[in-house]
Amino acid sequence: MREDFDWNENEEEHNVSELIERFENMLSNEEYLFLDVDEFEIIIDFYLDVQNIIMATKALEFAKTQHPACTSFRIREARKLAYDKHYYEALEMLAKMEQIEQGNEDIFYTKGEIYSMMNKHELAIEEYKKVLETSENADELYITIAFEYENMNDYPNAILCLKKALEINPGSNTLIHEIAFFYEMTGKEAEGIEFFNEFLNKDPYSKEAWFNLGIFYNTLELYEKAIESYEFALAIDEEFSSAWFNLANSYANLDKFKKAIQCYEETFKYEPEEAITHYYIGECYENLDDLGRALTHYNQALDMEPKLAEAYVGVSRVFTKDGNINIAIKYIDEAVNIAPKNNEFRYELGVLYLKTEQYEKAENEFSIIVEKEKDFVAAWLNYSLSFERRGDFERAIDVIETAIQNNKKDAALWFRLSGYLYKSGKVRQAYVFIEKALAMDFDRYQELLAYMPELEKESRFVELLEIYKNTQ
Repeated sequence: MREDFDWNENEEEHNVSELIERFENMLSNEEYLFLDVDEFEIIIDFYLDVQNIIMATKALEFAKTQHPACTSFRIREARKLAYDKHYYEALEMLAKMEQIEQGNEDIFYTKGEIYSMMNKHELAIEEYKKVLETSENADELYITIAFEYENMNDYPNAILCLKKALEINPGSNTLIHEIAFFYEMTGKEAEGIEFFNEFLNKDPYSKEAWFNLGIFYNTLELYEKAIESYEFALAIDEEFSSAWFNLANSYANLDKFKKAIQCYEETFKYEPEEAITHYYIGECYENLDDLGRALTHYNQALDMEPKLAEAYVGVSRVFTKDGNINIAIKYIDEAVNIAPKNNEFRYELGVLYLKTEQYEKAENEFSIIVEKEKDFVAAWLNYSLSFERRGDFERAIDVIETAIQNNKKDAALWFRLSGYLYKSGKVRQAYVFIEKALAMDFDRYQELLAYMPELEKESRFVELLEIYKNTQ
C-alpha cells in the first residue's frame, strides 16, 4: 500500500517546481521575498517528503519569521523532528499544542504518522480514528488506517477499512485493486469473488471490478467464469490491454491456444509489444506443435528482452522436440545462468544432461536442486537414476534413501528404491518395499513398471498387484 500522503490539500493548485525554484533562488541570492502561508506549507512539505531536513529547516525558519502565529508551521516542525528521528520531542511538542487547540485534525494526523514511524501502529490507529468523524477526506483516512493494520498483519481489519473507503469513494480504481490485493495475499479468493459480485450488483460498469473478479476465478481454475468476467471488462473498455492479456491466459489454460493467440495479439493494438507476451504466444504455438512459429516468437521475445530466461527455456524445448539436444542444452544453460535460483529450469538442464549421458553434469544440477528443495521428488529420482545408469547401484540407493528421509510418504521413492534393490540382486528386500509402496499408494505402481517393465511378467509381482488392488 501507499505510504506517501498529500499533506497539503492545495498542492495541486500551485506549481510546486516554480515555488521551490523561487525559494532556492531567494536563498542563493540572499533576497527577501514574502510568501503566503499556503506557499510555505507546500515548500516545507516538499522538502519533508524528499527528507531534505536541512532545506525543510530553512523553510520553516523563514515561514515562522513571516507568519509567527501560524499553527501549521509548528505541526510541520514536529514532522521535521520525527523525520530526524526525534520522535518523543515531536510528540511532546504536539501534546502541548493539543492542550491549546483541542480538536485540531492536523495534530492528530501528525501524531498518527509519527507513531507509525515508530512502529507503534495501534497508537497510530487511535490518532487517525480521532479525525474520522470530522474529516472531509475520510476515504483517505481509512486507507491510511488500513496501512497500519497491514503492518500489524491484521488483514481482515485492513480489508474492512478499505471497504469503508470504497463506500465513500466507489469510483476509486486504486481501492478496488487494493482490496483485491489483500484477498489474494491472504488466499481468500472465494471471499474476493463474493465481494466483487456484490460490488458489481451495485456498479456493473466498473471494468476494474470485472477484471479483478476474473483474476480470482482464474486463480481458482474457474476459467470459463474468468473469461466471462474479462469479456465484461472489455465490453466496457475494448482498449483494456491487461484484460486482453488475462483473457488470453484463461483461454490458454483451457487449451484453446488459437483463441489465446488472438487475444495476446490484441494487446499489441493498445500498448507497446512486450517480450513476455511474445513468449506466451510462442508457448501457444508450441502447444499447437507449430514449432517454427513458436521459435519465431521466442526469438522475438529475446530480441526485446535478452535476459528473459523463460524465452531461453522455450527455445530449448523447441530444439529438444526437434531432436537437437546439444543446442537445447546451450539455451537452457543460459536460462539457468540468468535465473540460478529457478530449480525448474535447472531440473530441465539436468534431464537433458541425463539424456545425453553427461552423468556428472546431471548429478551436479540435481544435487544443487535437492540441497535447497528437499521435497523436489522428481529431482531425487533423476539424481539417483544418473548413478544407476553408470552402474553404481550403491550410490543410487544412498540417494533414494536420503530422499525418503525427507519425503517418507511419497510412494514413488519407495517403488524406485525397490527397483534398485531388485536390480542389484536384493530381490527379497525389494519385495518388502514393493509391498510398502503398494499399501501407501497403489496406483503409482505404474511408475515402477516404467522403470522395470519386466516385472509385469513376473508372477509374484502380478499376485501382489491383485492382492493390493482388492484392498483399495
